[in-house]
Amino acid sequence: MKRIAFVRLRYLPPSETFIYGELRRIRTVKPIVFARKRMNLKRFPYKKIKRLPNRPSKIVRAFRRRRVRLIHARFGNAGVSLLPVKRRLRIPMLTSFHGFDLPAKRSPRKAYHRKLPELFRAGEKFTVPSRHMKHKLIRWGCPRHKIKIMYSGIDLVRFPYVEREPRTEGVTVVGVGRLHKKKGFRYLVKAFRQVLEKHPTSRLVIIGEGEEGRRLKRLIRKWKLQDRVRLRGHIRHDKLTDLLRRADIFCLPSLTTKDGNQEGIPNSIKEAMATGLPVVSTKHGGIPELVGNGVEGILVPERSVKRLAEGLIALIEQPALREEMGRNGRAKVERRFDAVKQVKRLEDIYRRLLRKGR
Repeated sequence: MKRIAFVRLRYLPPSETFIYGELRRIRTVKPIVFARKRMNLKRFPYKKIKRLPNRPSKIVRAFRRRRVRLIHARFGNAGVSLLPVKRRLRIPMLTSFHGFDLPAKRSPRKAYHRKLPELFRAGEKFTVPSRHMKHKLIRWGCPRHKIKIMYSGIDLVRFPYVEREPRTEGVTVVGVGRLHKKKGFRYLVKAFRQVLEKHPTSRLVIIGEGEEGRRLKRLIRKWKLQDRVRLRGHIRHDKLTDLLRRADIFCLPSLTTKDGNQEGIPNSIKEAMATGLPVVSTKHGGIPELVGNGVEGILVPERSVKRLAEGLIALIEQPALREEMGRNGRAKVERRFDAVKQVKRLEDIYRRLLRKGR
C-alpha cells in the first residue's frame, strides 16, 4: 500500500474532529501523520504520528526513510513550509485550505503571503471546503483547474435524525463553536435578550471555549440573563450529540472580522442539521451553500441583532416550520456532507496524484 505524508503542524486541536474522521476512514493508502506539535492524543489516538523536523533536509530524509509517495499538507502554512521538501523529493503535493489560512487582505510584509503564489505554481492540487473559498483561492492567483471543492463530512451514525416536540414554550436554542469573534456569539446574546421579551421561557445554550468567553459572561451578567442563557464551555462529542437532540433550534451568527477572517462551512451547523435542527445563521462565507434561506433555515445579514432576533422568534412560534426545515437539513447533509462519501472523493484525489507521481 502506498504511503502518504499527512502533515498537520499541530496534531490535533479539539475543533478538528473532521480531520481525525478522515484519517480513520482512509483505506486505499497508508497515511503517516507528521506534526511539529502533538496534542490531545488521548482524544485523537492514531498509531503513526511522527515528529516533523524543523529543517527541510531532515524532513526529506524522514520522508525517504518511510518511502513517502505523496504529501498532503493540511492548511496553507504547511504547504508553504513543505515546498523545498516537495522539490527535493520530486513527488506530488496536495494542500488543503480551510479558512483562516487564506486571509481576505494581502500583506506583502508577511512571508506567508509572499510565498502563496509560489505554492500555487508548484502544487499539483488544492482542496477548499466551499465554493466561496474556491473563489478566494482564484483571486489569490491559484489556477482554477488545480482546485477541488472537498466538503468536510459528518458522521451520520453519530448524529442521527431526531423527532422533536412541537412546542412554542420552553424552546431551547443552541450555538456551538469556538468563542472567537468570527462566530458572532455576542450578537446572539444581544438578539436573545430581545427574544426573551416575547418568549420569556426560551433558553439559550452556547457550547465552546475561547477568548470571547469573558466578554459574553459580562453581557449575560449586565442584562441579568443568567437564568435563561448558559455558557457550557467545551464538552465531549458524545455529550454534544445528546445536547443537540434536546435542542429545538441551532444558531451560529458568523461574521467577517476586521482582519478579514471568515468561516468556510462550519461543521457545527452540519452536525446540527444532521439531527434535524433548523438553523438561524448569517449570509457569510460558505454558509449559504449549506443553509438555503427559507429551506433548511433562516439567513440574516451579519451583525444584525434585530434580524437575528426576528429569525429566532419566527422559528420559536412555528413548530411545523421547524420540523420542515429540520427534515430538509437532514436530507441535504445526507446528499452532500456524508463523511463516508467525502473520504472516497479524497481517496480518488490521492489515486490520481499518485498516478502522476510515478
